[in-house]
Amino acid sequence: MTQSVQQPARVTPIDPKLTLGEVALTVRQMDRTVQFYTQVLGLTLLARDAARAVLGTADGHPLVTLRHAPGAPLPPVNATGLYHLAIAFPTRPDLARWLQHASALGLQLGQSDHLTHEAFYFDDPEGNGIEIYVDWPQEQWPFKDGKFTADAAVRKGIDIQDLLGTLAPEGAGWTGAPIGTRMGHVHLKMSDPRATRAFYEAVMGFDIGFDDMGAVFAGAGGYHHHVGNNTWHSQGGRKPLQGAQGLHHYTIELSSEAELAAVTGRLNAAGIAVREEAAGHVTHDPSGNRVLLRAAPSTAESALAALTSS
Repeated sequence: MTQSVQQPARVTPIDPKLTLGEVALTVRQMDRTVQFYTQVLGLTLLARDAARAVLGTADGHPLVTLRHAPGAPLPPVNATGLYHLAIAFPTRPDLARWLQHASALGLQLGQSDHLTHEAFYFDDPEGNGIEIYVDWPQEQWPFKDGKFTADAAVRKGIDIQDLLGTLAPEGAGWTGAPIGTRMGHVHLKMSDPRATRAFYEAVMGFDIGFDDMGAVFAGAGGYHHHVGNNTWHSQGGRKPLQGAQGLHHYTIELSSEAELAAVTGRLNAAGIAVREEAAGHVTHDPSGNRVLLRAAPSTAESALAALTSS
């Protein structure tokens, strides 16, 4: 059943200084999944206990967290949830080094040059989608007045030789996810585009850069998108069972305590439940996807704490 969103009379923009924090996953095979994220993505294991793990960059910035639930139910085929998490590298040479590494591992990749960013796609061992990408310079993006132009519908392949040509012959090669790697965006499966747009635009305060072909892209500060949603497999679909394999939550790191209070205030005014927990404030979008809001950068400790609820 779709969550009803009462739109406020006036949209207050979300502060564009936000960033995305960790994406948390419920997994059935912890050891195998930890090994995948460390070996394939080059993430550092920042913290781990019997049922939780935090992975990120070597300077302590969490990107992916895992909650171990060996008996987690599988979500229905048409369920909402995670489409992919999208990790952004700082530079094209970083992406090129990773591509050489992934090729040596025999990883099967999809790929596309979206004109806003160059992206490679694959799944983790539990079927969670992953995108690895690097942004093109913003002045090249097919954007006008905060909206994608018709050129954004163009899909072309990455010029692999040009990408690899960014590497110096004497370069060190892949040594793991570089400092500055970030969670660039998260792409979710939604059930109702209208309700989803109302939630992200009219309540949360994001700009909607694209709303067509079963997809809604929400961004802030002129970014192509921080949160994508689509109905390609989930139109009218069910919300996942509590504790199901897949997305546990994704995290939005807001710019200040005042901004956190403003956003949670808009959610409350729209009749959307917000629960305060030790790790932040938890709400759900109209498709049942869990959103963690906090006003400080994620740490290994806060990321672990956010995995305690089912």
